[in-house]
Amino acid sequence: MPTDFERACFEDELVRVQGLVEAGRWKLARDDSVPLGLTAEMHSLKAPTELYLARVRWEHYFEPASVKFLNRETGADNDPRAWPQCAGFRPTSLDTCVNWTREGHLTHPEWAQSPHTAFAAPEAPMQFVLLHLQMTLDTTYNGRGAP
Repeated sequence: MPTDFERACFEDELVRVQGLVEAGRWKLARDDSVPLGLTAEMHSLKAPTELYLARVRWEHYFEPASVKFLNRETGADNDPRAWPQCAGFRPTSLDTCVNWTREGHLTHPEWAQSPHTAFAAPEAPMQFVLLHLQMTLDTTYNGRGAP
């Protein structure tokens, strides 16, 4: 359960990230089913008409966030076609296996022992995740996941 401090940081940062230049490309919404969650509709510069809905949730705000992609029509989190094919995103496994996500660290607990893959808590966790998502989409996008 997040602390009151974590909740306050989340709420404050949600306002601040909406002022980022990059946020002009996103549709952000609260995920009210959890205390520290949001959804972000995004696209790659390589395919601006291919929209993806990322669900980002934190158990504790200064730890890696869970990142999943949702079917934009049904909200289901188990549809490989809802996932972009990008470096570290695994549509067939329905996870984001990168060192800045909870799923990556659950899959690779050894990452915590390496200075190259250990998670260094950012000062602005939401901005960190959203900008990493966008950068990954813009630089490594290779189409939509297969059914």
